Amino acid sequence: MAHNEFGEASGDAEEGRIERGATWGLTMPPVPIPQRTVRRARILREIQLRAQDVSATILIAPDGFGKTTLLAQRVAAVQADPERGVARMLDASGLDGAQLYETLRDLETHLEPRMQPLVAIDNLPVLGATAIDGVVGRMRELHGKGFEFIVACRPNNRQFANGFGDAYKIGPQALAVRPKEFSDWSRVLGISSDVDVYELTQGIPALVSMLGMLDGRPTSLESFSRAVASLYEGILGDLRRDRDSLYRMACLLVLTGGGSLRDFERINMRVRTQSWSRLAREFPAFGVDIEQGSYRCLARRSQAMGELCRHIVHTRPLFAMRAIKVLVAADDMDRAVYVAGMLENLEDRLGVLAEHPTAFALSGNIAFVRDVMGSAGDVASSTMPVGAVLAMYTAALVGGELRVARALAVELKRRAREVAGQIEPAAWVEAHALSGLWEGCRGIELPKLDATFTQGHETAASRRLDLHGRVYAELVGGSGAAALGEDVCGIEGLVGEGISIPRVLLACDRTLMDIMRGDMGDARAAETKMQRLIRRLTERRLAPIAAHVRMVAATCRLLASIPVADERAFIDMGTLAVRTSDFPTQLFCLVGEGWQALELGQHSNALFRARQVLKLASADQCMIVAWARMLECCAHVLNAPRMSLDEEADLLDLSDAAAGPVDAWAVALRLSAARRQSELSAWCSMNKSVLLSRDFTVFARQAMASIGERAAMMRRALPEVQPDDQLAEPSLAQASAAAPSILTRDDAVALLGQVNVRLFGGFQVERGGHVVTDAAWRRRKACVIAARLVLAGGAFVGRKELGEEVWPDKDYLHAREALYAGLTSLRAAFGQGADGPQYVLTQGEGVAVNTEYVVSDTMRFEMLARDILLRRIGTTGRQLIDACLQLEELYTGPLYVPNFGDSSFYVRQRRIYQAKFVDCMMRGIATALELDDLPVASWLVEAALRQAPMREDVIRVAMRIFDKSGRRREVVELYNSHVHVLERELHALPEKETQMAYEAIIQREGAEALLA
Repeated sequence: MAHNEFGEASGDAEEGRIERGATWGLTMPPVPIPQRTVRRARILREIQLRAQDVSATILIAPDGFGKTTLLAQRVAAVQADPERGVARMLDASGLDGAQLYETLRDLETHLEPRMQPLVAIDNLPVLGATAIDGVVGRMRELHGKGFEFIVACRPNNRQFANGFGDAYKIGPQALAVRPKEFSDWSRVLGISSDVDVYELTQGIPALVSMLGMLDGRPTSLESFSRAVASLYEGILGDLRRDRDSLYRMACLLVLTGGGSLRDFERINMRVRTQSWSRLAREFPAFGVDIEQGSYRCLARRSQAMGELCRHIVHTRPLFAMRAIKVLVAADDMDRAVYVAGMLENLEDRLGVLAEHPTAFALSGNIAFVRDVMGSAGDVASSTMPVGAVLAMYTAALVGGELRVARALAVELKRRAREVAGQIEPAAWVEAHALSGLWEGCRGIELPKLDATFTQGHETAASRRLDLHGRVYAELVGGSGAAALGEDVCGIEGLVGEGISIPRVLLACDRTLMDIMRGDMGDARAAETKMQRLIRRLTERRLAPIAAHVRMVAATCRLLASIPVADERAFIDMGTLAVRTSDFPTQLFCLVGEGWQALELGQHSNALFRARQVLKLASADQCMIVAWARMLECCAHVLNAPRMSLDEEADLLDLSDAAAGPVDAWAVALRLSAARRQSELSAWCSMNKSVLLSRDFTVFARQAMASIGERAAMMRRALPEVQPDDQLAEPSLAQASAAAPSILTRDDAVALLGQVNVRLFGGFQVERGGHVVTDAAWRRRKACVIAARLVLAGGAFVGRKELGEEVWPDKDYLHAREALYAGLTSLRAAFGQGADGPQYVLTQGEGVAVNTEYVVSDTMRFEMLARDILLRRIGTTGRQLIDACLQLEELYTGPLYVPNFGDSSFYVRQRRIYQAKFVDCMMRGIATALELDDLPVASWLVEAALRQAPMREDVIRVAMRIFDKSGRRREVVELYNSHVHVLERELHALPEKETQMAYEAIIQREGAEALLA
């Protein structure tokens, strides 16, 4: 029976055929065409133009290319032609050569040749040479009498097509849906314009017709993937039945899914060019592109295609072994593991491990190795292939199972003589390079073999691992001035879903180098990518590599002054360093822990960590020593009272120049904290080249951001001492203009000519990074005008409205005159001139500030609040928490309200901003609780309580957080204080939900005390 190539959308195979053996009458009803079938006008036009010149038209393509539908459309077109009107359609499936010949011989008795009848033959069977000659001869004879023939067959009927030399042949490429035709298909079938048509279907008509069914639901996607798998299954079935030489190649293409044609050459598998040409010409579903040297199967990751691959592996396990070799050569290890996991025989799986002993570990696919070890059960490692033992050893290393690695290392040493005969030299070199990353760990070293065995067999992976070992040792345990080639990319260069541990480690090295040099770029974007990478590594159970990336991410956050998000990053990496006897990493993590403690306000802890590192570090560990000394300085400055800092400043010897950047900055920060402006100016002038050393820029920026206000004097001194040759260098200039908060660097950077208006917690204006004092404001009410225009956010405010709000007691004429004088004073305060930036804009009766040059904390507040409350798609929980912390740092107090004029507008705005602030804090609290981040939740709830101490939802969540943090006494104090205020001021009680929440906490506390 013919296949319905368009599935539910067409039904053409059933509608457009006649039963075998039916009588051929002189008349036949029109062939019905389904309503949702797209008319192939281009192909039908070409067939009609060539019909008189050729003996027949042959459609030769696999199932799914719309052959039956095209036959039905051609039959319908002839039947609709009043000059002809006679057309027949024959389903030849199941007929042999003799039966088909007899059917053709009887045509002349039933059809009138003068009417130029059309005979459409569908599903032409494979015929022998004698039958082909007879059928072709009879069709040519009938064509000479006026008959027109159109035949549909599969590619296995090549002999028939070749024997019909004067026929017009239409192959799969011509039958595919072309871009110019897609508009018709989209209109008829209702295909969404968002669908990537050729990525999903490669233009195969049967699949294109199913795109109209895709609605995003899993069932529709599953139906589509089943149709794709059925298409490939049909092709493989035809090739297998015909014993076609392409069968093995087609199976390999399905198993591998896609890649380069050269991947087969890498494993010394020679494929003739004619075979690739046939696949590209006759089977477009494999996406073979000879010019590009690539191939691509459809829906390779779908469940249906997975079932097809599993069937191939079950019936042809040798094909699977060959496909795994191709995938390993192509560095597509995830797909190789996918195929290897389908192997049913334990010996085959062990054989895969033995053949590729390092590939699985270096690609992070240790789960497969563990599965094989679990399947092996009681099989002793002494009886396994030595390559499989090496694979388990490397997997244990990258998985952090050092005890297992030691046991397997002992086994490898015992069987060292077998290595040269069973393991490739390149794999042994890679294993040695990998074990070298843990060279301080005792008992995991591999046996040493003759140098001639590995000489000249270095691989890209082994070179990357060796380079990482050298660079990381210099970055963390040396001067910090390591060098990497431009070809080594950072975290942003790790594209794709696969994992390459050597590339990941080098990307971390590049990221550390860039952040230490101040060349990180968008640190938040890089940190987001690292978090995604950490999740992928954690999912693969690569604990040591994930810990390493977490440490790098935490370092980037510290040096970029981004709030702490992973408090255990340095702790976990330090623990791993202790297990592997990696002393430099232990010291580095101790310094990182100290800086995190400093950011969290634990100054004594930070000071202890710094002094601990300085006591243990050696003189050649310059970077660690420098970072620890800066930590010691900052922790001391923050922990010491102002009087002690003042006394220490008296004891400083400022006569000699600083020995290095650390000494220069330590003295400068102490002078800044003690507010010794004259001494600081002299010190900066004498040591300006050392202070502005490019190699120390990022550490200086971090130090100033950490100590906040106590570095304010140093920030103001920096632009004065910056040398001419570094004026274009933005690193320290940005640090000097940064906000004093440790949570964020303010977006309102003090650029030349920029005005920054602050309305939270009072009225303040900065121009070019300097505060505009009272002397610049010639009229006090110019401040009110500035605040009103800033609150409008760049929108124009009417002059009449401004006059009524600022001068409500004056008539319109006098208020307008006063407004004119106030605007003149405002422009003067902003420094607006005829040729400079225009801060205040007028247009008709409207007045506005130019937001290109005027920024404000309220504008920043609105942007952050919008992101927090709307939580746009793609925003992670950590990003939302960061935004909440930025908002909390930005909202320094209630909105400014003037004490003269009509202040009702400002009062309303104050309430709106206060409500928004509390709502944002509540959103951040909920997210922090979801992530089990109690310190952040506590910080945010206290900020919310300061602004809305009477809101019941804030009280409830505060009690919950205090309870989780073990602060039960504060729960009682908070609730009792709330009850007291309600009774005294409102003569009311807390809401029922609040009472129930409090009672639940108290009852649980009582139950716990009873059990104790």
